[in-house]
Amino acid sequence: MVHFSKPLIQTKVQVKIKQTHNPQVIKIVPVAGQVGDIHVNSSTNRVYYVFGENLVGVLDGNTNKVIGSVQTGDGATFLAVNTRTNRIYSTNFRAANVTVINGKTNKVITNVPVGERPFGIAVHRISNRIYVANTSGTISVIDGVTNRILKTIKVGGSPALIAIDERTNRIYVTNVMKDSVHVIDGTTLSVIKTIKVGKNPIIMPGIIPETNRIYVANNLSRFASVISGTTLGKSKPIQLGKLQSELAVNALTNRIYLTSAQQEGKGKLFVVSGLTHTITATLSIPTFSSLLVNPLTNRYYVGDTDTRNLFVYNGLTNRLLVKLRTGQSAGSMALNKRSNRIYVGNENSITVIQDYK
Repeated sequence: MVHFSKPLIQTKVQVKIKQTHNPQVIKIVPVAGQVGDIHVNSSTNRVYYVFGENLVGVLDGNTNKVIGSVQTGDGATFLAVNTRTNRIYSTNFRAANVTVINGKTNKVITNVPVGERPFGIAVHRISNRIYVANTSGTISVIDGVTNRILKTIKVGGSPALIAIDERTNRIYVTNVMKDSVHVIDGTTLSVIKTIKVGKNPIIMPGIIPETNRIYVANNLSRFASVISGTTLGKSKPIQLGKLQSELAVNALTNRIYLTSAQQEGKGKLFVVSGLTHTITATLSIPTFSSLLVNPLTNRYYVGDTDTRNLFVYNGLTNRLLVKLRTGQSAGSMALNKRSNRIYVGNENSITVIQDYK
């Protein structure tokens, strides 16, 4: 096991954020179906969400009204947004393609064939390249200008989810069959290293750019993995004693949040220091839950996917601030950093929450 040669941060990160108002639900917007993945284009103040088998809905963040829907390929799964080009991308699991949507007209530009069973997707905005994890064993790279495949990277196993470090132009792809993370150089489009992690890393990795560390939650292991983006070595794993289901980071406070995967009984939320990689707080949360961190206010949100409850915690004290009532089943969440609004996907609705600094 490789350890860091020296600490990447010498002192603790301290962020003092004055919090005067609790978040409030400002509207519950009816939509046609169960909301899946959800993303925001903060530049245009539009919200995109998957629903049905082959549809992406569009919500206007100014009016909080649904303004249309776009038909994708069969089996729409995950979304990615390039705020620079105003393009939205949908992986279509059964159709084996990616739908490219024009964010101005809300019309399909094209469907790009990729590998079989495409799943996770992410955009490197500066280079305008789109990376697609095909669970059939390849990673497709799409040119955002031409909408053509630049390269197909064969890695075997089952690539799943993707996180991109915009500053280093490195792409991190989890592989659930190989229990590993592939590190791709965004300039050469080649795998520069494959790193072993825990079992079944079917969770989006978290990146803290200031420390250049990548955090990987392992769904079938009782520890989380830590990768140095500088050396591509692993530091000592974070021992949790629980399986993991969600991961989120707050880059401003250097905190990592991990939830446990429980089949029965209460779940756990672990707050981890990015400086020491030790657990600083453990909270009891609903068995099946979703997670979002708002770094602007240093608050984190835990949604109960079995009820209408959304729990909001103070990131400084880890105390419950307020319990909000959302639409039925509080699932995937997205943050608009410009308006400081949070969108919660529900069954047949989207809950709009205004956070306050």
